[in-house]
Amino acid sequence: MQFARGEIAMKSAVASDHSLSPDIASSRHTSLLWEAYLLTCLLPAVFLWDLVNHFLAMIVRDETYSHIPIVPVVSAFFIFYEKETFLSGPGSGWKWAIAFAGIVSLVLARMNPWQWSPSIQMTPLAIGFVFVWAGAFGIFFGETALRAASFALFFLLFAIPIPTPLLSETIALLLKGSAEAVSLLFHIFNVPAIRQGFDFALPGVTIRVAEECSGIRSTLALVMAAVLAGHLWLRSFPRTFILCLATIPISIVKNALRIAVLSWLAIHIDAQFLLGSVHHEYGGILFFSFGLLQMAGVLMLLRRFR
Repeated sequence: MQFARGEIAMKSAVASDHSLSPDIASSRHTSLLWEAYLLTCLLPAVFLWDLVNHFLAMIVRDETYSHIPIVPVVSAFFIFYEKETFLSGPGSGWKWAIAFAGIVSLVLARMNPWQWSPSIQMTPLAIGFVFVWAGAFGIFFGETALRAASFALFFLLFAIPIPTPLLSETIALLLKGSAEAVSLLFHIFNVPAIRQGFDFALPGVTIRVAEECSGIRSTLALVMAAVLAGHLWLRSFPRTFILCLATIPISIVKNALRIAVLSWLAIHIDAQFLLGSVHHEYGGILFFSFGLLQMAGVLMLLRRFR
């Protein structure tokens, strides 16, 4: 009788374990998928470590690319936040084309058939990684999951270094716009200034709107913020695109206001305002916040007119 009760209890425990096994199996399957996916993402870096090492050194050395380490963190956050919608099972289709395009880009970066400079070589390298990661995501989790994670994976494009020629043209555009806006502000506020190109001769001081004053880093940060704001609050590609376009004049106005205010302070209070921490550190944060406020105003208008 005691044996029978023990046998019944054992059968009950086995039945209970059997009823939980699908959940356990699903959890293990999900974990294996993520582990395999992460391994696939890291594997190319092992074979291309010398290029990856140069890419990391470029990020540390050049402040223009200081935003790149933030990009995968933001993408990972959105993937984790929306991960419940990703586990849809494998499918077939263009995810293989994405992965193949990434592999081709990595091969081109490795072979460098057109003898690119090291800085330009980093662009196809980053493109290759982004496409391999996106394609592998679709292969492991399915195309439905790939579409659900499209924003997080699209955001990784900000980790691609802008090619040097295009970056130079962008900086030149921002410099020209900033110089014109500074000239206009000096005229509006009756600040005596003699302009020659990017140089402004002011009472007791001469300033130059140099490449360091282009605001390229803050402009990239504003564009990234606009893309995030569009995804969270606009949910519309046309309106998000308009918000991103608005960051260019916002950046120019913000940059020009910073130069004009610091110049006015240098003329009327102390020339050290153009050389000290207000110029190089705190001023950047203050006027970037002003740019964010302008962008928030545009965002509110776009939310109102749907």
